[in-house]
Amino acid sequence: MTSDDPTPSQIVGGGINTRESEQPVVVTQMLGIDNGAPVREEHLRARFLSFDPLFDSASNLVAHQLVLRGRTVSADAPPALRQMDEDMLLTGLYSLTQGGLSNELPLLVQISTDVLFSDVPQQINHRKLIWCVSLDNEQHLARALALQEVGLTLCPTLNPNNPVVLDSASAWRYLGCHADDIPPKVAARLIVDGVRHSRVQPRWPESAWFKGSYFSGDTQPAEISDEQAVQLDLLAIALRGSADTLAQFFRLNPDMAPRLLAIANSQVGGLSRPAESAAHALVMLGPQRSSRVAALLALAGTDPTEATRQVAVTALTRALFMGKITRLGAPAESSAAAFEIGLLSIAPHALSLPVEKLIRKLALPATSARALSAHPTPEGAMLKLTHACEKNDVETLAMYAQQLDIPLHQISVAYLDALIAASELDAALH
Repeated sequence: MTSDDPTPSQIVGGGINTRESEQPVVVTQMLGIDNGAPVREEHLRARFLSFDPLFDSASNLVAHQLVLRGRTVSADAPPALRQMDEDMLLTGLYSLTQGGLSNELPLLVQISTDVLFSDVPQQINHRKLIWCVSLDNEQHLARALALQEVGLTLCPTLNPNNPVVLDSASAWRYLGCHADDIPPKVAARLIVDGVRHSRVQPRWPESAWFKGSYFSGDTQPAEISDEQAVQLDLLAIALRGSADTLAQFFRLNPDMAPRLLAIANSQVGGLSRPAESAAHALVMLGPQRSSRVAALLALAGTDPTEATRQVAVTALTRALFMGKITRLGAPAESSAAAFEIGLLSIAPHALSLPVEKLIRKLALPATSARALSAHPTPEGAMLKLTHACEKNDVETLAMYAQQLDIPLHQISVAYLDALIAASELDAALH
């Protein structure tokens, strides 16, 4: 959603066809458990597999880690519970690799040494997978080196109390660290977990990748529901993820696919002919429109209510209006940036999150972050103009019209156009 949008804000084209093409029910075996009972994929996906983002020193998205959302099993939890979670994670990974794993960004997967000594990594390996594992002794080290010899990519975790990994540092392309560790002087790329403060980052090499609440916000806050957590994940992927990652999200959350298809096949999607499935819709929409349609779905939720439909319609109205005002001459980084800020302006309310946490979770660029945080920026002023239009505050409208040097009647027409165009979204969400 960062490239400029050469098309006008009016929504055109498309048709309505919400039929889902029939998909076979996929049954996969639980990995890592001998003679395990088969588990239907929809049951697996109900456990909310998710992608945690990793960022470089410039806050660019560089990789994801596959995780089970909301699962924080401690190291001293019963072995059966830890194994169950690992089995679920690996079954989800198997599903992703069978469906075609993204070829753009690396995907990290944390495994135990039990899995390290199984056939699983070799069975479901992919060139973009990075297997993260703790190596506690020479036997673990030998097995990890053997797997690397046959083409797997491993990321051992440094342990300050155990030199086995540090002593073999020259053998690895990646090394896992914690933000509280002393940065080792090695050639490997360091993957730093637990980053919670900006002051941590300068201590680490520029080549390092970072993961933690400073970038992505805290783990699911108590006040956010499971459904809102899914919406937040989708919004993060829609805004900053690749097209492949977005497609993977809908494979892991198939209950959201019919609504995506409905939006894509409405006038909001602007398709020249109806898509036959959610995957087909993502291809037909292209990267930018897919991102915007998915973001609107994230704001509305899987089962939109009258309130969440209104939230999504309001978000689209603001986005279209701010994009249009930019084209009329209002100062802004770009019409696409203005569109994104308008779209996200209602997200804190929709997802029950403070603005600061939302900014970190979505890894928003500085322009969007400043505008949403009420800093004095051109985009922030446009957002205030949008609020004045919603309230029909004539005095404030006149003031901003004068500041922007845009005739008041043009502002009124632009807002009315946006309001009419966005109203098409309501029907698609029913």
